[in-house]
Amino acid sequence: MSDDNNSELDKIKKELKEKKPKLAVPKEFMDNAKSYDEKQSLVQILTEKEKGRVILIVKSLLSDAVKKRDKK
Repeated sequence: MSDDNNSELDKIKKELKEKKPKLAVPKEFMDNAKSYDEKQSLVQILTEKEKGRVILIVKSLLSDAVKKRDKK
């Protein structure tokens, strides 16, 4: 690869790192959710705004549970 291609690739990588998705819920809300109702509200907001992420997390949890069950 030439230096031009390397520098352009580096620029693209840098841009992708900078464009990390922001959380749908402020971090302060997550840190301050102490009661059950507050935590429940947080989960509801996350599932409404971040459906794709929640689906991936649940799939991962289920996959791990199945793997552990099959090892027994």
